[in-house]
Amino acid sequence: MIAISLMRFVRVPISALSPSLMLAAMIGASCIANAQNVGPLPVFPEEATPIGALPPMALPMPASRDQNYWGLRLQAGQRQERSGPENLLAFAGGIDYQLRGGSIFGLTGGYQRRQNCESTGSDCGGHALFGLRGRFNVVTGGPTIASIVGDESATSTLGTEIGFGYAPRVSPGVNACTLDVGLPYSIAMLQSVRVVPFITPGAVWDINCSSAQASSGRSFLLGFGIGLQQLGMRGLDVNIGAQRIFRRSTGLQLGISVSWVRLP
Repeated sequence: MIAISLMRFVRVPISALSPSLMLAAMIGASCIANAQNVGPLPVFPEEATPIGALPPMALPMPASRDQNYWGLRLQAGQRQERSGPENLLAFAGGIDYQLRGGSIFGLTGGYQRRQNCESTGSDCGGHALFGLRGRFNVVTGGPTIASIVGDESATSTLGTEIGFGYAPRVSPGVNACTLDVGLPYSIAMLQSVRVVPFITPGAVWDINCSSAQASSGRSFLLGFGIGLQQLGMRGLDVNIGAQRIFRRSTGLQLGISVSWVRLP
């Protein structure tokens, strides 16, 4: 009698737990299958060209309108939090021409490569990237938000920018081409070193310059950060920027830009 009672006691919990055990087994099998199917995430055109590979920058400080100025630029950006372990790291250099102390036209060339790609078994190679960009100051006004900190000499500037980007051989047989527009807004505060918080909403179009059949489309983006202008010497600016493309799996981009303008 004792043995029969014990068997009944044991049988009830096992039968009650069997659905849970089956569910746990199914979840475990699904996790194993997903782990076996982890592969490289494609690099989207918005990520591969300068608009998404490199960090945003604050609008430049207006200079004398009697002069034109040449400038140099170095940038580095990393796109993180993509859907997978891979990050994208890019380095670039550029040359800028500031027309009459205001609008800037720039050329950019650089290189982007994958990081943490060993875990996906993909090629860790990269690709070149090139860009053309025009930035225009539209309206410059008073201190606005900067008046909160008591800086009546601060200025706020609304501008516009347009850029074209090209990246060859992003993946086998696929080139990337993008067209983007933005509305940068910045507030320049303080005197000795100008502190310039900025925000740049915009949109980017994949214009599909590849011979492969790839989908084209539009994505919205938001750039933001802070710039330090006239940092230690005239004409030297440093910007720390971040950018979010509102497209699945593109993550968050963080980076730094250092620019120098040759002033008379």
